[in-house]
Amino acid sequence: MLTQAQNNHLAQECHICEPRGGCLGLQLLDSEEIRQQLCNAKRISRKGEHVFREGEEADAFYVVRSGSIKNYLVTEDGEEQVLGFYLPGDVFGLDTSEEQFRMSSAITLETTSLCRFPHAYLSDKAQGTKLLKITAEQMQRDHHLVLMLARKDADGRIASFLDDLACRYWSRGYSASAFMLTMSRQDIGCYLGLAVETVSRTLTRFQDSGILQVNRREVEILDHDKLRKIAGTRASGSKSHTRTVELKPV
Repeated sequence: MLTQAQNNHLAQECHICEPRGGCLGLQLLDSEEIRQQLCNAKRISRKGEHVFREGEEADAFYVVRSGSIKNYLVTEDGEEQVLGFYLPGDVFGLDTSEEQFRMSSAITLETTSLCRFPHAYLSDKAQGTKLLKITAEQMQRDHHLVLMLARKDADGRIASFLDDLACRYWSRGYSASAFMLTMSRQDIGCYLGLAVETVSRTLTRFQDSGILQVNRREVEILDHDKLRKIAGTRASGSKSHTRTVELKPV
């Protein structure tokens, strides 16, 4: 049983947690058993540390508490394929084979704090139903972004990517106008199916056009309307963050 002090501490921890209402874990915390497990389920990883690797046994999924994660796999010819980026409040680690092995790898892009949920929670019908609903909504958004990116040129892909990040940060209580690109230009290119030089040139062109200001990895969007026009999105933007199909290089 959790003591009152532990319950109060956990409530305070969740209250001050960066993702707050956008956190999957917070939506699952309606069971004392889960709360008790979560009290000791937090971990902090430095930049460049693997949370898990492709082929490892999968026994848990994760929620990003702070920081960011890159999800990727290595192709048969040894090249890295970026599948997505996870921000505070995002869930990852659910993609496993029938034999319960990891189908991809996850690595931190900066110092990152995570909450860990054993896969055993999924055997609980109520928790599994909640998670399935959240995951289905996430997959629907992912599918929408994939279709948009597949139809766009380099400008459209990068504009969609930046608009997507802005919407996701905004939905979690952060600024939609100024944020860090914790991923490298090479990671962005690998994710969008673009050469790293194309990514850099496009960002420079957007800056010269007054759409945004770039200072190394710091991005400030100066004209959201122009960015969305290039992206071809509505004012509400897109909120997805993973992609599962290969885009043709531009």
